[in-house]
Amino acid sequence: MSAMPSTSPEPNVAAEALDLDFILNRFVDDTDGVLFAQTVSADGMHLASSAGFDSARHDTFAAIASGMASLTDSSIELFGLGAVTRQIVEATDGWILLSRISNTASLGVVARRQADLGLIGYEMTRLAKQLGPALSPAVVDRLKGSLRL
Repeated sequence: MSAMPSTSPEPNVAAEALDLDFILNRFVDDTDGVLFAQTVSADGMHLASSAGFDSARHDTFAAIASGMASLTDSSIELFGLGAVTRQIVEATDGWILLSRISNTASLGVVARRQADLGLIGYEMTRLAKQLGPALSPAVVDRLKGSLRL
């Protein structure tokens, strides 16, 4: 009797997104000063997020984060400074931090003004390393393909 080739079912996109949402919620809960976290694709699509905001804000933040990453990439290339790893935007009442996960995805974080940016940066680096394999180009494409436009 010959063995049948094993075929694995297509990964469940909804389960992938829920898992990423869970990871981002845990990051927000466990990292003092963090209010919100979201993963976005390089082309500005919302991939996953922590709880706390509606889908309209997710979509807007995804577009803004992607645009900021693109502008920063251009600036870095202009001066030959290598690859962008993190961006920090300071506001009077808080911070927005963006960290590259891969060529196809980034992590955006909103933090309180009094937050310890060193700690948040460290935790973002750890999270980006954890999410790197989970947000491979194939997974990002599947998540984007599951969006209802």
